[in-house]
Amino acid sequence: MKYIHLSFALLWLPLLSTGQDIVTGTLTHDGVERSYRLFIPPANTTGGAALPLVFNLHGFGSNANQQEFYSGMNMVADTAGFFVCYPNGRSNAWNVGWEFGSTADDVGFISALIDELSANYDIDPQRIYSCGMSNGGFMSYRLACELNHRIAAIASVTGSMVPSYFGSCNPGRAVPVMEIHGTADDVVPYEGEPGISLHIDTVVQYWATNNTCNPNPASQALPDVDTGDGSTVTRFDYNDCENGHQVSLLRVTGGGHTWPGTIFNLGATNQDINASVEIWRFFSRFTLSEISSLDEVAASEPLLRLYPNPATGFLQLEPRYTPVLTTVYNAVGQAIQQEQISGATTLDLSTWHPGIYFVEAVAADGRQVFRVVKR
Repeated sequence: MKYIHLSFALLWLPLLSTGQDIVTGTLTHDGVERSYRLFIPPANTTGGAALPLVFNLHGFGSNANQQEFYSGMNMVADTAGFFVCYPNGRSNAWNVGWEFGSTADDVGFISALIDELSANYDIDPQRIYSCGMSNGGFMSYRLACELNHRIAAIASVTGSMVPSYFGSCNPGRAVPVMEIHGTADDVVPYEGEPGISLHIDTVVQYWATNNTCNPNPASQALPDVDTGDGSTVTRFDYNDCENGHQVSLLRVTGGGHTWPGTIFNLGATNQDINASVEIWRFFSRFTLSEISSLDEVAASEPLLRLYPNPATGFLQLEPRYTPVLTTVYNAVGQAIQQEQISGATTLDLSTWHPGIYFVEAVAADGRQVFRVVKR
């Protein structure tokens, strides 16, 4: 098995200027001091209500700081309004059942960290989730097996499950699961690696069976938005599951051991989707006790209609409610334009560089973010 150490420069990356906050903390577990980073969304998104919490776990040899910037999840959390915790594994690794790496009680550590954060912040205990990159994805699967009475849903990007641990997994309930994986991943191969990782199809089918889903998934080829990234995405959704607890696979044909949508070029990185956005869309449907049905999700109308998308010279905005405060962010989270609109509005894109942008809409009844591609 090969390993990637993320060693890109971090200091130049700007943060959103919307009142967000990053705090660092420590927690002693099993006699060892463990550390973490926590993204706190702007105060004006809370409205006094408890907010969701997402754990975002780094890969083998990486750390919390690098995972925070590599995944770019803070921008999604800023607009959607949820906490993101980036814990540090011991020796830059998570204990997922390998014969190497960490032997720490990481399940107990994450449980203790939930207690610690819940004691200090207004976190909704029904909406706590875990995702991760590579080793962090493996760890998220372990949490789905052992801590699903506290973790509502999980997602893995380039992760899998360890063959020797696989037989020990006994979830006891249906757990919503999303896997995002490239077919050209040479670190955690899609086809699996003896003693290290299972075939991704085996992992996904295991959770579909656990959740008593329809064994025949609905498939959809997603738009090839960036024709120059050398990859495409096909989505497979296992539906009709127990309590609606869906299992989804985003198979990135030609994708490498990377986080789709990241701005960092570390290999074959798909730009048709943004993994952080897809993960949150998936998580936001589930709680520990209930789920918003697909029909309910479809029935919730967006605050804005945006077209054409992808766009070239202009972007038409049509608000459902008025007024709507719109803010445009570029791919690294800089606010580049803000306007309050009260009717159909045309944005001039002639000065925008080609790439991915996010349009945030804030109205009286909510807040939403939309992904826009400028060609």
